[in-house]
Amino acid sequence: MKHLAIDIFITFLKNPPKQDLLEKIQEEQLWQKWFLKNENLLQKEALELLSHSKEDEKTIGYDFTCLFLSDIDFVKAPPYASFYLDKDKEIYSSNSEKVKNIFLKYNFLNFLENEPQDSLINELLFIKELLKNENEKILKEFLEKEFFTWFDLWNDDFLNGSKSNFYKGLAMLMRDFFQEFKIH
Repeated sequence: MKHLAIDIFITFLKNPPKQDLLEKIQEEQLWQKWFLKNENLLQKEALELLSHSKEDEKTIGYDFTCLFLSDIDFVKAPPYASFYLDKDKEIYSSNSEKVKNIFLKYNFLNFLENEPQDSLINELLFIKELLKNENEKILKEFLEKEFFTWFDLWNDDFLNGSKSNFYKGLAMLMRDFFQEFKIH
């Protein structure tokens, strides 16, 4: 089931939701029926924000653009490990090459080639694959040595830079989801 949560994260990190999807989420109470419920306050707050969000696609789309693509001052939460790990904040840095080599080592070829290999989406795709294949040893190693070296910094930027309740809630839900991996 955890790989399904990652699918949801990827969906909304690739593109903001369209109005018909937002309406369907509200009608079917997707967030109220979140399938990985726990007792963490962070998750409860995230699901509350998401469940009661009445924002339209334009508001959420604008937030998406400011967070991940461009803003007047700066992109609020660039979804690339290189940005957080490279001293010059360069994307496609040596870290991107390092992650590509990890992917190739484990024969993971389903990454998006039009993105740096160390983009959040590519790393999430790899984590999802490891979860589906129940490869816990490689998952633990990847999370500790690569993903967690930058995820919390990015997630702070994501949460603090979000103007919409939709993306604030998603940032909180992602933090809660990955905290579970740090505990185990």
